[in-house]
Amino acid sequence: MTEDVKLRPEEEEGLRALLRRSDALGYAHLAVSRQKWVHDDIKGEALATLEEMLAEANGHFESYKQELGISGP
Repeated sequence: MTEDVKLRPEEEEGLRALLRRSDALGYAHLAVSRQKWVHDDIKGEALATLEEMLAEANGHFESYKQELGISGP
């Protein structure tokens, strides 16, 4: 993740925390999508909320990477 850029410990921890948040939201979305719900409308709302949160988390991660001078996946 940080081969070409030297990060201070707090920067690396911040980046890893943002990545963990994105991963957790991705796993939550997957779990909800695979689960059978009695009320499909509520499931749809939950998935939409998770998708919004995931997009926001991914955006924060990408923005912070750019701020730190890290390019690529």
